[in-house]
Amino acid sequence: MELVFQEKQLDYLGRVLDQTVTQELTAEVIVPDSCADADRVVDAFGTLLVRAEECTAGSASVSGEVQAGILFVTEDGRLERLETVIPFSARRGWEGEQSDCRLQCVCRLCSVDARLVHSRKLLVRVGVSCTLTVYAAFTRTLHDFPEPAPTLQLRRKRLPLRLPRGLGEKSFSLNEEIEIPESKPPVERLLKCVYALDTAERKTIGNKAVFKGRLTVHILYESPDGSLQRQETELPFSQFAELEQDLDEGDLTVFLALTSAETEPDGQLDCRRLLLSAGILAQCTVCGEQPVELIEDAYCLDAELKPQWETWEMEGILDVQTFRETAQAAGREPASAIADGWVLAGEPVRRQENGMAKIELPLAANVLFTDPAGKLQGQTLRTNVLLETALAPQADCRVTEITPGELFCAAGADGVTLRCPVQVTLASTARHALKAVCGGTTEPEPEDARRPGVILRRTEHPEQVWDIAKACRTAPETVAAANDLQTDEVPAGTLLLIPM
Repeated sequence: MELVFQEKQLDYLGRVLDQTVTQELTAEVIVPDSCADADRVVDAFGTLLVRAEECTAGSASVSGEVQAGILFVTEDGRLERLETVIPFSARRGWEGEQSDCRLQCVCRLCSVDARLVHSRKLLVRVGVSCTLTVYAAFTRTLHDFPEPAPTLQLRRKRLPLRLPRGLGEKSFSLNEEIEIPESKPPVERLLKCVYALDTAERKTIGNKAVFKGRLTVHILYESPDGSLQRQETELPFSQFAELEQDLDEGDLTVFLALTSAETEPDGQLDCRRLLLSAGILAQCTVCGEQPVELIEDAYCLDAELKPQWETWEMEGILDVQTFRETAQAAGREPASAIADGWVLAGEPVRRQENGMAKIELPLAANVLFTDPAGKLQGQTLRTNVLLETALAPQADCRVTEITPGELFCAAGADGVTLRCPVQVTLASTARHALKAVCGGTTEPEPEDARRPGVILRRTEHPEQVWDIAKACRTAPETVAAANDLQTDEVPAGTLLLIPM
């Protein structure tokens, strides 16, 4: 006789692509004829802009540009600025026939540095990291036998898998005015603008991913008296992105990227206002618990059951951890005063050993300072943040967010010292190999089959009550009750009374 199982559909999102592409790109910049010969480079900076994303059958790509800037001192002692645009692109493919795929891309500027080729030419180099993650909709048919006969024994298993459940995306713009405080001199010449995005609050409400964040604008400018001034302004925003379904429960992750950014003086003679225009792309992922119920074994008390099996794999999220560390570094060049400083996080290096995941996160801080002779100098200080976390067998982990905090720099006769808090979010995932009963047939026992009424059996090694009952064709509850067993595992050497 064939057993007819009830079918239930499980809809979920799965990753079909998750790869990081790192690139090192260079560009040559010519010193214009209006400038004197370059003597030394003192700073290099940049802003990464995402211009386009594309996801087609079997392929995903992202493209954008780095707006790089260089500060250098000419032979006559004047501080000058040059700019260049360095395009980048990344493309990866995957095998499979999934349709209606969604791309989420995290692009980061990992490094910027520049040097003199000769007095009329400079070389700028940038490091870019692009993580391409593609999600596809999957449907899995699960089988159940909701009301089995008393003679049909089923061992059920409930797996509380954490899976991606919804995606959303929102593009929006910020148009703000940045005021220079009265305690500082006005802007004569804008030298540098760098930007940082982060989220402060995030939650799901129905089919909306709601988040609050801020755009931090770091500015270096020259005042009318020739002094260098720093100004850092936080511009808050509140937005939401539409999700494909109602997801009131779940963990929301928001990746923010600049699509455009421009800051310029308002044109007044005594400039105390800067006009900012920025485009921002928010990509949202909601992950939550999605229980999966399986029948992992079955047998009959009064018949021979030949089960049918199905096997498949699903990737689930094991854990999300946030680490907060403080990076420190020191230079060797004597400094009398700090003019400016900013930090970039490089691409994390991961390795696994002895059940631990070890992540090394490189950091590079560009520091602009004056030496004891009063000359403007630049230096890049490098350091690392080391993270460790326990990792389950067959699991993997990756860094999902890196947020450097406020950089603290101090000048001294022995050199520049710095401290920088860093927040790193680490996600651990694992692929679960699942095997379940999806059907089967039963054959009656021969009429002359004789079974004893009771069996005495001593376990030779630790065994599960289910396995003992199945081998003897009796119910697990019967074995447990007859022997006053309190756990599912029976120790080795235990004498059992097994009613049949």
